[in-house]
Amino acid sequence: MRRRTKAAAGLLAGAALLAVAIPAAFGQSPQSLLPPGFGSAPKAQPAAPTPPAPPVPSPARSPAPSGDEGDDVQELPTLSLAPPTQDQADAADVQADADKATAAAKAAAALLREQDIPEFARRSTDHIGFLSPTVTGIPQDGFGNTAGRYLKTLMARMDAPIASRWVSMLLRRVLTTDIETPGGVNASDWVAERALLLTRMGEADAARLLVQRVDPDKATPRYYDAVLEAAMATADPGALCPVAEPADGALQSATWPLARAMCAGLQNEGGTASALIDRARSLPNAASGIDLALAERVVGSGTSARRAPDVQWTSVNSMTSWRFGLGSALGMTIPDYLLDQGGLAMQGWRARAPMLPVASRLKAMRVAATLGVMSSADLVDALSQVAESGDPYAMDDTPAGRLRKAYAAQDESDRVAALRALWANPEDERDQYASRILTARAAARINPSSDYAADASALIGAMLSAGCDIQAQRWADVVRGAKGTAGDEAWALMAVGAPRLMVDVDTDRVADFGSGGRGSALLRAQFLYVGLAALGRIPPRDAEALAQKLHVNMGDRNAWTQAIDQAAAKREPATVALLAAVGMQTTDWSQVSPVFLYHIIAALRAVGFEPEARMVAAEALMRT
Repeated sequence: MRRRTKAAAGLLAGAALLAVAIPAAFGQSPQSLLPPGFGSAPKAQPAAPTPPAPPVPSPARSPAPSGDEGDDVQELPTLSLAPPTQDQADAADVQADADKATAAAKAAAALLREQDIPEFARRSTDHIGFLSPTVTGIPQDGFGNTAGRYLKTLMARMDAPIASRWVSMLLRRVLTTDIETPGGVNASDWVAERALLLTRMGEADAARLLVQRVDPDKATPRYYDAVLEAAMATADPGALCPVAEPADGALQSATWPLARAMCAGLQNEGGTASALIDRARSLPNAASGIDLALAERVVGSGTSARRAPDVQWTSVNSMTSWRFGLGSALGMTIPDYLLDQGGLAMQGWRARAPMLPVASRLKAMRVAATLGVMSSADLVDALSQVAESGDPYAMDDTPAGRLRKAYAAQDESDRVAALRALWANPEDERDQYASRILTARAAARINPSSDYAADASALIGAMLSAGCDIQAQRWADVVRGAKGTAGDEAWALMAVGAPRLMVDVDTDRVADFGSGGRGSALLRAQFLYVGLAALGRIPPRDAEALAQKLHVNMGDRNAWTQAIDQAAAKREPATVALLAAVGMQTTDWSQVSPVFLYHIIAALRAVGFEPEARMVAAEALMRT
């Protein structure tokens, strides 16, 4: 269990040390991954309910089982993580950020002085983002009075992607919203950290759109880093051109001379491009090998010059954003083993790279869907595109043919059979969850019937994976009569995922739940318990007994639990979403702490994200 909380503890401890008191397609906004009517902008809640008080079995710690099932949350550092007040943070932090930005800002301003941006065309830095709060449901003051330095540090040190698809989607909404810039932080650096975090989450398109919201003469070194990463993640070296020259003047880096050379080449300025490449070769920290060859190939593609060397991947043993971005932009076939080494975020970038054939991106798209980067509709569209280019008479036994049958077969029994075939033999947990997401809306078209009681858990899970909770709750009557392991799975998903409690919650059934999953039965029972408790769906009189029986020490407190509880109490939904992601810094659900999960669900519910809270609770059961 110690591994479950190590990343969050380290990040929060680092943030505490910095605090004053130790306490979609290119050019388009990413589409909503939620079905119509789900997760809409929360209405104002003058007196929103506070999270249910966690039951404390006793002052002493409950006995924990041995092995990996034990809960070691109490071993976290006990640093106080109460965010510093704004007055405490402003004076020191503004000056520090101003000093850091001076050199780059002066260089950019000098270049732009002759062609200055008219005053009427300048964009405010008081609030920055490309999606309206009315679209995302995140209020413009969603961070409240939490100090910017504190928030920026949490973003900079977060290890992404995170465990939960639903928390990741919520965090994307926060990071892309036109939200107020907090005090104590340079506005360009604030945008840069948001964009860099989006890039690490696999949200390349969102990161690129966000960095474009800052006027070039306000750039800082960190902002240049964000522009570079977003450009490479979207495989668009041309996105570097607006800042390439000032960035080269402000930073001592081998990257930006190459960026300037590529931009000159793309503008058909062959002589300038050649001179810049030669200069880049002469630098002490000059790029070499495939990194230089890729840049020269981009230059050659724009100028028709002789600088277009062959690029060989056989000698490459690691993948970087630079290699991914330039290789993809050139339409090269990058070996799968290298892309797999690039991590989950790179799969998200690959999934949304339109210059690559759809068929070559299908596997990456499934991964991206589990990260929250792509929707159920995106997967269906991609599979349909692949089917259109194939033989229509030979597709019945392909995934596309089965999906078509799941939607369009005349007999409902044939549609259910097609869904079973799509769910069969997953490679791993992530692949299984991707299959649920793919089939969400086809599953929602199946009429509830006791004939499919054995399939109820898979059908409900598919619907909830894409937020189709209204459709899922229609199965309540079938679930009440379902028996066995499949019946228990369907009952548990209905108990936490339905908009209102529609099944009986039996404490013995909660305690005995979990044997039908992939991981630890005890962990799954703990997840079910904390989900029900945080949603207020367990009578208080039963909560204490269940906590003891399942070895969940709900009385544990640490820096992170204090921070997220405080943010919920202050009604700061954006801060809650960020801290929820901090508590899920792993890609393996078996490493998520049940106590952390309780505080995440309760805090989301307290600030108006009750639908998301339910989906997180259901996701925890499906992915363990």
